[in-house]
Amino acid sequence: MRVLVRIADRIRAALEVTAFAGGWLLILLAFVTCFDVICRKIGVEVPSTKLQEFEWHVHTALFALWMGYNYTINAHPRVDSYTETLSLRGKAWIELFGCLIFALPYMAILCWYSIEFVAFAYNINEQSESGIGLAHRWIVKAVYAAGLWLVLIAILSVMMRLIAFLFGRLPQDEVRLQIGPSKLEV
Repeated sequence: MRVLVRIADRIRAALEVTAFAGGWLLILLAFVTCFDVICRKIGVEVPSTKLQEFEWHVHTALFALWMGYNYTINAHPRVDSYTETLSLRGKAWIELFGCLIFALPYMAILCWYSIEFVAFAYNINEQSESGIGLAHRWIVKAVYAAGLWLVLIAILSVMMRLIAFLFGRLPQDEVRLQIGPSKLEV
């Protein structure tokens, strides 16, 4: 079972590297947004449509590259009012069933169809509906699809920790299982 924890650790580390590397896009997003707003306020003619579309492309990439890591560190929205009185083992069972019954099948379907989603956009050379917008929309769709695959991998990583905790009887601090209400560290 410790092998599962080591694999889960490596997956989480790879997702963390991906997320933190993608985090640098926040600086680009802030710069482009400020540049667009300042130019409009002072009356400088810039290709505003292209800038605004580029902003949401960067925002999408930022979001997509963080989705998987967020799942592994329990930074995703959840409703814990039903499980707050349960033991950690009880929460782990519910999390495992939730992964098996809901999260894994749902994300597997999304990931499978994301390939077709990107391929279709690439094949028709999809671009902005605006005549002066950005071309190659398949790129942002591919980045988003990659984010979906990162979530699928993250679910598998969390499931490995849950299996090691529930069936391997490893202690929670060794498994580093993060489920239940999130605790904000400031």
